[in-house]
Amino acid sequence: MPRPENHPIDPPAVTVCPDCNLLLQPPTLQPRQVAVCPRCSQQLRRYKHNPVQKGLALSLTGLLLYLPANLLPLMTFSVLGIDTHSSIVQACLHMFGTGQQFVGLIVALTTLVFPLALLSGLLLITLGLTRKRKGAWMPPLFRSYRHLSEWAMTDVFLVGVLVTIIKMSHMAAVTLGPGFFCLIGLVVTTVAAQTAIDPHLFWSLMEESPAPSPLSPPPAPEAEIQPEDYLLCHDCHKLLPADYVRASGRDRCPRCGHALHSRKQNSVNRTWALLVTAVLLTVPANLLPIMEVDYFGVPDRSTIMDGIIYFFKDGSYGIGLVIFIASVLVPLFKIVGLAIILLSIHFRWQSWLRHKAIMFRYIEFIGRWSMLDIFVITLLCSLAQFGFLSTISAAPASLYFTGVVLSTMFAALSFDPRLLWDAVAAADTPR
Repeated sequence: MPRPENHPIDPPAVTVCPDCNLLLQPPTLQPRQVAVCPRCSQQLRRYKHNPVQKGLALSLTGLLLYLPANLLPLMTFSVLGIDTHSSIVQACLHMFGTGQQFVGLIVALTTLVFPLALLSGLLLITLGLTRKRKGAWMPPLFRSYRHLSEWAMTDVFLVGVLVTIIKMSHMAAVTLGPGFFCLIGLVVTTVAAQTAIDPHLFWSLMEESPAPSPLSPPPAPEAEIQPEDYLLCHDCHKLLPADYVRASGRDRCPRCGHALHSRKQNSVNRTWALLVTAVLLTVPANLLPIMEVDYFGVPDRSTIMDGIIYFFKDGSYGIGLVIFIASVLVPLFKIVGLAIILLSIHFRWQSWLRHKAIMFRYIEFIGRWSMLDIFVITLLCSLAQFGFLSTISAAPASLYFTGVVLSTMFAALSFDPRLLWDAVAAADTPR
């Protein structure tokens, strides 16, 4: 079978915005430059200096800090001569031991398993690219790395540690342990590694015929090409000629192996289902007690709002505001924002398209920060164990609140932002 004029291994003379499907000329980047879509304001690419070498160094540093950050004590609480200390691993095991298996599993995955997989995957990929070895295992591994980057939440957990220190500083003497400082280093290196890499360059280096360097002059755009003439891989953003895909019968991307489709399948239905699930779980998550504090054998249960009010009454307005934003406003913003976007598609609303696209990106970004309250509860349950004097344990709302966070995150992942622009007649003009 003769191959079409534009073979998928040949870099096309155009590119497509993955968020609004606008046909664009490939950007030419200089140092400190960023390419942004003129229609939806999505950042297409940022110039990165030595991303492979930086990714290798930072991922190796992060792995060296991983074990001490998770195994060494984060802090010690002292009350009337009673000392308690805990590491991240001990905090997760405590949740399992107290019957909170689901919450403990989510905390363990987001603070232990996924960060380790993230750093290990980046180390293997950058090591292979440094040695100029293109193994078949590299594209699937980099795909997994990209998906895990949102679920590795050591940065959110570190903020939870700081909130726990402030919350307990009036009740107990707090001594920072070596694990706390190693955790800071782990968070800094992990975030720096994720910021330093250039996904576009990494995918190009993993291909048999790499795309041109970002500093090379771009080819002239073809006037008669339409967005429908190409099929965009939603994972690696490789642009494939639609005619070639149909002629070859391919159903997977030749670069990363992801299933090829013009839009995410059943995106709207799945997003609605997850959004409704989040709404239903929000009611018990906010009405039921999320934490139980036992003083001298007398239990006292508190809801999310009770904890926020406690910080405001105590004068810790900053911490109270952080928890209020992360635990109340962020879930509410995600639910309302996604509902507005889905209704816009259903009723084909043509106004404020750019603003809705930007709002969706904020929803994707802030979704993980709602786990802050769960991390604080996990730490308090592990550390505040002073026998008959005082103990803290997780209450039923913690399970429902974890479900709210997961449902909204999966809803954002299930949604295809290109549908927002497909649903209107004038989607090809800036709004």
